[in-house]
Amino acid sequence: MSNDNKFWVKYRSLLLALLIAAVLKAVLIWADVVTFNGDEAVIALMARHINRLGTRPVFFYGQAYMGSLDGYMVAAAFRIFGEKVFAIRIVHGILYLLFLWTGWLLARRLFKHSRIADIAVLLAAIPPVVMSTYTTATLGGYTQSLVLGNIILLLGYEVTFGEKENTWWAWLALGAVSGLAFWVLGISGVYILPVGLVGLLHFKFKRLPFYALAALGFFLGGILWWNYNFTHDWAALQTLGGPEMVATTPFDRLLGLLFLGIPAVLGLRAPWALDYFPLPLIFVILIFYLAVALFVIVKLREARRNSEIKAGMAPGTITFLGVLVGAFVVVFVGSNFGLDSTGRYLLPLYLPFTYATATFVHAAWKRKRSWGIGLLVLVMALNAAGTWLGAISTDKLTTQFDPITSFDNSYDDALMDFLNERGISRGYSNYWVTFRLAFLSDEQLIFSPELPYKDDLSYTDNDNRYPRYAQMADDSDEVAYITTKHPQLDAVIRTRFEELGVTYLEHEIGPFHIFYELSRPVRPEEIGYGAAAP
Repeated sequence: MSNDNKFWVKYRSLLLALLIAAVLKAVLIWADVVTFNGDEAVIALMARHINRLGTRPVFFYGQAYMGSLDGYMVAAAFRIFGEKVFAIRIVHGILYLLFLWTGWLLARRLFKHSRIADIAVLLAAIPPVVMSTYTTATLGGYTQSLVLGNIILLLGYEVTFGEKENTWWAWLALGAVSGLAFWVLGISGVYILPVGLVGLLHFKFKRLPFYALAALGFFLGGILWWNYNFTHDWAALQTLGGPEMVATTPFDRLLGLLFLGIPAVLGLRAPWALDYFPLPLIFVILIFYLAVALFVIVKLREARRNSEIKAGMAPGTITFLGVLVGAFVVVFVGSNFGLDSTGRYLLPLYLPFTYATATFVHAAWKRKRSWGIGLLVLVMALNAAGTWLGAISTDKLTTQFDPITSFDNSYDDALMDFLNERGISRGYSNYWVTFRLAFLSDEQLIFSPELPYKDDLSYTDNDNRYPRYAQMADDSDEVAYITTKHPQLDAVIRTRFEELGVTYLEHEIGPFHIFYELSRPVRPEEIGYGAAAP
């Protein structure tokens, strides 16, 4: 066989998967069905400030958590494509292709049959809607964490079970990538922890120099995290271990994992919706994954009776993936990450779930090729259907799960036109309006995020990610108020304005409610909100 043919046979499934995934991302971008939200706008503004102002943020604006790598990558894309939402989508589309490639490499290492890796990467080319959403829109670091997590697992396996046990650069690289990933997003601990636990299970004194190399690499890879902590009284560490924002119990978080998180990963529901997809779709998905679960149980028993090699796996695969899943569940249920079961924190589970599905499809393939192809196409079609249902829904593909803050970008231009026509450029709004409006208007429309957006009208100073905007609004002699889908808040504002003797006009554009032409500028603290509110 010629070298060209060998290359094609080895890489054809990977190349096909990359092509399919690229087309899917292109369709999502072209159809404009992914909402540009507040968190994403903060990343975009960070990127703009990196390019224009020369700022060098270490973390996401306004917090000592979630490293700014996403901002720097988007800044680079802005230099190539211009300051457009499209450029952000390109960055995360490329990152998802890297996730597929690194996941394929890891699968080829963990499983005896290379076809399992080929099936796994094809399955992931059209993922469930939760993966499509959170790897197209950005909340800051999640897609990067998936890629870095795969690399951590691959290097961790190689130095523990593979051929790199005595290779110094592999240990150093493992530590460096782990340190970088930990700075990017704390959730990377779900990759670092199992690698460390498996390493302890296979501890050897002769590896002590290599352990030291990995520790050095971790420090160097996360140098920005360490430097910030050394100079800011360990603020990032306090953020990771800080008090919960919402009082929940481990049991509550477990229920969220079982009935919200895992169903989203399996494609039974959209991450922003409480309800599941239509019954015919979820029935097929449930039956399929029940079969996968039973198959995995049988496979594990086979490996226990005989060996992992006879069961089609490389030595240590069950330990490695089992500890990964187990550690994830412990971290999720026992930490603040479990507060959010909507889906973004569940993304690391998608890799082992995909591998389990791929082994099931491969077993069917060995019995009859048409069965394997049929199951592969079925899963891809089910995932495509879920993404399509999400895309045509009222919310489209959104990272917002609160109905009050869930609205697409259909009315953004109309809002900006209204404000510009009336010479309104300063005022007060909520987190989900302020930053996207600032980015889309090239920071000509500055509204301070000092209004509440929750049902209970609560407000947190954490929303004030970029204090300069608040100062610019406070310095203005003419301000407007913009609320979103919140009649209760609108009524409170009317009452407070009337109590203050302030006259005003109102206008509504889609989800936006605007109070403007105030007879005098009113600051949020005067009506009980904002930074100075009790």
